[in-house]
Amino acid sequence: MSERRCPDCDVSMTETELTAGGQYDVFVKTDRDGGLLDRVGIDEHTDTAAHLCPECGLIRLYADIAE
Repeated sequence: MSERRCPDCDVSMTETELTAGGQYDVFVKTDRDGGLLDRVGIDEHTDTAAHLCPECGLIRLYADIAE
C-alpha cells in the first residue's frame, strides 16, 4: 500500500489496528448489486486498514479493494 499522509498535518500516517472492543475485526459491509462496488471487486465484507496521524490523532479507514 502506498504511503498515507494526513490531510491536515501533511505528515506520514502510521498503520494501526482498529478493533470493535477486541471481539471483532472492523470491516466495510456492502451490497453487491451490479453497481460500482461490484465492478471494483468489493465483496460483502471488505477488510479495512486504519492509519493514524501521530501529530493530530486523525484516524482514517481505507477499504482493501486491491486484488
